[in-house]
Amino acid sequence: MRSRMVMLVAVLALTGATLGRAQETTGTVTGRVTDAQGLAVPGVTVTLTGPQGAKAFTTDADGRYNAPLLLPGTYVVKAELQGFKTVEQPNVVVRLGQSIDLPLTMQVGGMAETVEVTASSPIVDTKSTTVGAVLDSAMLANIPVGRRFSDTLYVAPGVTSSGSAGNSNPSMGGGSGLDNAYVVDGVNITNAGYGALGSYSIVFGSLGNGTPYDFMKEVQVKTGGYEAEFGQAIGGVVNVVTKSGTNALQGSVFGYARPHGTEGDWKQFQSTNGTVQTLGSDLSDVGATIGGPVIRDHLFFFGAIDPSWETRTFEAPDNVDESGNRLFPLFDQGGIDRKRRITSYSAKGTWQVNTNHHIDASFFGDPAVGDNGPQRTSALLAQDTSQYSRLDKYGGNNQTVKYDGVFSPKFLLEASYSHARNQIVEVPSVNDWFVQDFRVQPTLVTGGIGFYEAGNDGKNSQYQAKATTILGNHQIRYGVLFEDINYDNINQRTGPTFTAPNGQVTETGAQISILPEITGLGQIYRVTRANFIASRQTRQQYTSFFVQDSFTLGNRLTIKPGLRYEQQKLIGQLAGESGVQDNDFSLDGNWAPRIGATYDIMGNGRSKLFANWGRFYAKIPNDLAARALSADAGISLADYFDPNLTQPIPDGTVTVTQTPGGDPQTTVNHFQQQGLSPDIIDPNAKSSYVDEFVGGFEFEAFRNINLGARYIHRAIPRVLEDVGNFPVGACDIEGVGCSFDYTLTNPGPDTPVETDLGASFEKPIHKYDAVQFTAERRLANNWAVQASYTWSRLNGTFEGFYRDDNGQSDPGITSLYDFPTNDPSYTAIGVPQFGYKGDIRFLGALGEGPLPLDRPHVIKVFGNYVFNFGLNTGLGLTMNSGKPLTGLAANPNYTNGGEIPTTPRGGGFETVDGFRTRTPFEYNTDAHVDYALKFGGNRLVLLADIFNLFDRQRTIDYDNFVELERGVANPDFGKPVSEVLAGPQFQSPRQIRFGARFEF
Repeated sequence: MRSRMVMLVAVLALTGATLGRAQETTGTVTGRVTDAQGLAVPGVTVTLTGPQGAKAFTTDADGRYNAPLLLPGTYVVKAELQGFKTVEQPNVVVRLGQSIDLPLTMQVGGMAETVEVTASSPIVDTKSTTVGAVLDSAMLANIPVGRRFSDTLYVAPGVTSSGSAGNSNPSMGGGSGLDNAYVVDGVNITNAGYGALGSYSIVFGSLGNGTPYDFMKEVQVKTGGYEAEFGQAIGGVVNVVTKSGTNALQGSVFGYARPHGTEGDWKQFQSTNGTVQTLGSDLSDVGATIGGPVIRDHLFFFGAIDPSWETRTFEAPDNVDESGNRLFPLFDQGGIDRKRRITSYSAKGTWQVNTNHHIDASFFGDPAVGDNGPQRTSALLAQDTSQYSRLDKYGGNNQTVKYDGVFSPKFLLEASYSHARNQIVEVPSVNDWFVQDFRVQPTLVTGGIGFYEAGNDGKNSQYQAKATTILGNHQIRYGVLFEDINYDNINQRTGPTFTAPNGQVTETGAQISILPEITGLGQIYRVTRANFIASRQTRQQYTSFFVQDSFTLGNRLTIKPGLRYEQQKLIGQLAGESGVQDNDFSLDGNWAPRIGATYDIMGNGRSKLFANWGRFYAKIPNDLAARALSADAGISLADYFDPNLTQPIPDGTVTVTQTPGGDPQTTVNHFQQQGLSPDIIDPNAKSSYVDEFVGGFEFEAFRNINLGARYIHRAIPRVLEDVGNFPVGACDIEGVGCSFDYTLTNPGPDTPVETDLGASFEKPIHKYDAVQFTAERRLANNWAVQASYTWSRLNGTFEGFYRDDNGQSDPGITSLYDFPTNDPSYTAIGVPQFGYKGDIRFLGALGEGPLPLDRPHVIKVFGNYVFNFGLNTGLGLTMNSGKPLTGLAANPNYTNGGEIPTTPRGGGFETVDGFRTRTPFEYNTDAHVDYALKFGGNRLVLLADIFNLFDRQRTIDYDNFVELERGVANPDFGKPVSEVLAGPQFQSPRQIRFGARFEF
C-alpha cells in the first residue's frame, strides 16, 4: 500500500492529479459581478453562507468569481465592495454535480445598504452536457417511491426496467442491468464480480443495496453525455452523496410499515410444471438520523441507522395427478415465510479546517441475513424441505476518507482513499444431488438445491485524486484513479463428489436429469452440470486518467473537449506442478475522446443548447477472471445407467430418449466437457465500448420550471466475449468439438472456425435511439413536478453484460458467442437429422430486431402539492410499452433451454392470451399523502403511500422457453410464468405503506 500512496503523492505533486471516475460530491456557483452599466466590478467579496457556515471569494479583473466544492444545499449569496450597496440573494440552491451561473449587479451606494435580489435561483446548468436527473431527499419524501435509494432511480428519464436483472439494477440509456456504475460518497460500490449494485447473485439476482433514501442528500443519475472525468460504464452512472452534519443540530426518528393485511390479492396462475404463488408480503423498518456541529463552522457529525425486516409468504403449487394425489407436498403446509433482515447504517464526520480546506470521513453499509427457509422460491417445488437454505450473509460495508482544498483561486485539489466490500454466502440445509425427473409431468424435483454460492467476496481499494487548474479562460481538470480489486469466487453444487466417465473425480456434487430411454435400456441418469474446480481467487488492477477542458467563447458558448484513458489487468489462478500460478489478461490502449459544447441561448444563465459525442469503455467485472482466466473445468453432459453414477454409458452407444410431449432424441456421444483449461487469449482482443451522441436544449420557461428536449444515439461497435471455434452441431455431425476450450476475443467474421460446415461469427449489433421531453419544477408556491416522455428503439443482437432473454449473468462470457451464429448447417443438417429446434442464425444478423429491453414509449409524472395547513399530496404515474417476445429452444450441445431463437428477435409466439409480439402496455399509479404537526421547531409527519392505486395486475412476461432441455418440451411455453424469475408474471397488487417521522 505504501508504494501506491507514494505513487499517488508523486502524481499529485507533479500534475495536480484528478479523479478518474464519477465521484462528484459537491456543486459549484460561478458568476460575473457588474455595475449598473454592465461593466465588470473587480475585487468584490462574494460570500456564500450555507449548511456548514460561510465561504468567501473575490472577483477577478473581469468581475468573475468561482465558488467550488460546495456541499449540496441552499445558500445565501452576498456581494460586498466599498462604494457599492451590498447585494444579497437568498435561496440559491446548489445541487450535486451542478454548476450554476449566478450573475450579480451592484449599485453605487453605501455598504450598509442592502439590495435583496428576489429572482429565483437558476435551475439550468448552462455548462453541462450530461442528461439524467438530480433527485434530492426532500422531493423523494413528498412523492410515492420505495424506501431504498435504488427505488428512486426510476424517477429519472431514460431509466427503465432491466427485466430479470432485478429492480436494483435498472436499464439506463438502452444498456443492460449490469452495464451501470454506482458511487456513494465517492466510493465505487459496484459489485466486483458482476457489475451490479451492491450484492448480486447469479441465483437470486439482485439483492441490491438496502440503504434508504433518508440517508441520502442527493442522488445524481447520469444516463448520457457525461464528460471524460466519468467512465467504467456503458449504461449509466449513479452518483450519491449522503447527508452531512451542519451548524444546526437536526435529526429524525422514523418508522414505516407495508403490512400484508393492506395488500390486494396477488394474482395467481397454476402452471403444468408448478408455479410457486405469492400470498403476501410485509416490509417494515425503524430508524433514526442525527447530525450537527461539534465545533460550529468547523467540525460536524452525522449518523443514521435503519434496520428493516422483509417477509414474503409463498405457497407451493396446488397441482394434483389424475388420482388426486398432491404433486407438490409442501402445499399442505399452507403459507411459508421467507424472511430477510437488513441493517443499514451511515456515519460521517466533517472537518472544515478553514474555508478552503475540508476533510470528510464516511462509513456506510447494508449487511443482511436471510433465515433458513425458502430463500429460493423454487425450494417449494421439491418433495420436502431439502431445498431450504439460509443466506448467512449478504450486503456490503464501505469506507472513505476525502480531502477537498482550494489552494488559490486558480488551483483546486481533491484526493481520497476508499474501500468497498460486498459478500454473499448461501448455506444449503441438505447436501444431496439436485435431481429432476423428466419421466413425469410436471417434472419431479428431489435432492438438495444444486448450484449455490458458498462464498463470493469482492473487495475494492480505491486511490483517487482530482484537481482543477484555471488558466485564463480555460478551466482544466485532470487526474488519475487506481483500483485494487480482490474477488474470491466459491461456487459449489450440493451432493457428494463422484467419478466422471474419464476417471476424474469432481470437486462438486451434480445436477442430474432422469430421462426415459425408449429402446429398452430403461432410463438414463444424465449429469448436466458438475465441476472439477469450485474455488477461484481473482484480482484486478484498474487504472484510468483523464484531462478535461472547459472554456467559454464570448459570454455564451462553452466548449468541453476531453480525453480519458483506461486500462485493466484481470488476474486468475491456475494450479500447476509448482503450485498456484497467476494467469493475467490486460486490456489497455482504451482511449476515450469526448467533445461537448453548450450555448446559453438567452445569455442569462437560464437556457442552453447542448451537444456531446463520446466513447465509453466497459469495465469488465471479475467474473471473467474467475471463469475465463482460471480453469473452469466442468461437465455439460455425462450419461450413466444407474442413479449412483457408477456405470457410465460408453461413447458410441446409441440411446433414444423421449420425454412426455417431446420428440425422440438420439444420443451417441455421452460425455462432454467444457472449460478444461482457461480461455485462450487473443493477443489482439480489446475492451467493449459504446459510441454515443447526445444533443438537445433546456430552458427555464417560467419561474422555477425547466423544460427540455434531447436526442440520444448509442451503438456498440465491438464486444469482448469468449467463443468456441466449433459449430454447435460439430459433435453430432462430424464427431468433433464434443469437448473444447474457449477463446477470449472480439467476435467477428474473421474469427477462426473449425470444420468445413460453412459457419462463421458475426459482429455485434446494438443500436439505441431515443427522443426525450422533460419538465421539472422545483418546489415553489406549494408544488413541484418531475415529468418525462421518452420515445426510443433498442434494436440489435447484443444486449450487454446481462442477457435478459435467458437470465444469464456472465459479463463478457455469455453463451451468445459460444458457437458461430452464422451457421447454415444448424437448420440444413441439425434440424432434420438430429431434431434441433430453432435457428442459431437468429442469434446473429438474420435475427436482428427489438432487444428484450426495448420500450418504445415511457411516460413518467411525479409531483406533489403542499397545502398551507400542512397537508402534502403526491402522485407518481408511470406508463411504458411491454417487452418484445422471442421463443428460445435448447442448445443442442449444452442441452439447457433458453438459448436458440425460434424466430428473429421480437417475432413473438402463441400465448394463453393469443399470439403476441410484446407483453401488454403497463400502467401504474401511486399516491402519497402526509400531514405535518408542528411543535415549535419540531415536526411530526404522519404519512401513507399507496402503490398501484388501481390494482392493475397486467401480465409482464410469458414463458419464452420452448424446451426445458434438449428434447424436453416445455408445457408452460407461452404462459404467464418464467424460467428465470419465480412466480406468476403479473404486476404486484395494490400495496399500502404507513409511516411516521419525527423531525427535530
